[in-house]
Amino acid sequence: TRKDCDDIPAGSILVDDPVLQYLCTQPGDEARSKLVCVAEESHALRSVFPMINKTGVVESLLDGGSQIVSMSEEVAQQLGICWDPSIVIHMQSANRQLDKTLGLAKNVPFRFGDIPIYLQVHIIQNPAYKVLLGRPFYAITESEIKNAKDGGQLITLTDPNTGR
Repeated sequence: TRKDCDDIPAGSILVDDPVLQYLCTQPGDEARSKLVCVAEESHALRSVFPMINKTGVVESLLDGGSQIVSMSEEVAQQLGICWDPSIVIHMQSANRQLDKTLGLAKNVPFRFGDIPIYLQVHIIQNPAYKVLLGRPFYAITESEIKNAKDGGQLITLTDPNTGR
């Protein structure tokens, strides 16, 4: 106020309380309600570890964007999985390269805990993964996926034979 300024000698420098200055720059409840949450730059791919062909547990990537279930030739051989080389498909990978599968392994047993499922698995030479679980897996298990902001994921599977 004008009265306060009368007591200050001419040429003086006034400095406000730095704590009050800082507190005045902080968002209040109204400003906080206008803040926007943003996504991280990336999150890790999710994987599960089923028992396959009653032989071994193999890390398997979850990929709801893939139209097939696929497995590397090396893993198929290690697990003793046979495939029909007369049933092949041409696939376009993310880098737009066209590749032919080596064949189709029919009714391959996968076990997720106490849930057995049988999948049709396309065998691929030298992919960047061991096993990729695509849409056929999601469909047969009627999977429900709950994602968390921190990147965590909860997947619920239904046994296709019992409905539980």
